[in-house]
Amino acid sequence: MVKAKTSLTFYGGVNEIGGNKILLVDRDTKIFFDFGMSFTLKAQYYSSPFLSPKSEESLLEFEILPKIRGVYAFDKETEADVDAVFLSHAHMDHAAYISFLKREIPVYCGDTAKLMLEAFSKIRPKGLEFNFEGILFHGFRTGDKIAINNVEIEPIHVDHSVPGAYGFLIHTSEGTIIYTGDFRMHGSKPQMTREFIEKAEETKPTAVICEGTNMTGATISSENEVKKKVSRIIENTEGLVLADFARTDIDRFNTFYTAAGKTG
Repeated sequence: MVKAKTSLTFYGGVNEIGGNKILLVDRDTKIFFDFGMSFTLKAQYYSSPFLSPKSEESLLEFEILPKIRGVYAFDKETEADVDAVFLSHAHMDHAAYISFLKREIPVYCGDTAKLMLEAFSKIRPKGLEFNFEGILFHGFRTGDKIAINNVEIEPIHVDHSVPGAYGFLIHTSEGTIIYTGDFRMHGSKPQMTREFIEKAEETKPTAVICEGTNMTGATISSENEVKKKVSRIIENTEGLVLADFARTDIDRFNTFYTAAGKTG
């Protein structure tokens, strides 16, 4: 029996929302796609800001951090055993735990995601998590082709609730693997996701890794529908209107900004 040259190991992101940590091994090349925080696992033991992890060892003991040799900066006994990490976008459930990586491991992400992660590192309270100081960030854009030894990665933009989101066409020795990252069709730029799908289809992939948060049973409103609902609520309200949304969701900020301008 011939042993496969390419393998995928999922250290997170299966049967949960986010927490993605996907290890691709192709011959002697090892690449992680995303290295995020598992909200599900962390919520079992911690509740920010009242109870936060105090040590890396506790995160390992609770299996919030998977036990992997040659990855973590606090593991002083082993050398780096991963060639690169590619981030699909800057949401914490896909990117937060790069803070624990050995600093000699390069981290590739979209140019916008790079700016956002560097900003997060400056404005968030210093602690075990979200400390990106010293990380070797490398930015990319759609159309780039990045070679990590024998593996070539093509990032293609997708629409998501944070700017700078990408999916990947991963060209390995056993064919192309598609990793979608997080994407949507109901946002303000669905054509970006369509372009990714078209490019992915052209490769006739060997495997597809697809997110499925709202794949079944979800009722989704388009951003334009949200804008209409918000405008209607503001028009029918006397006095001050307060809005709350994720600070990284620029499209949602623009929705409220536009609605506020139209309704005075």
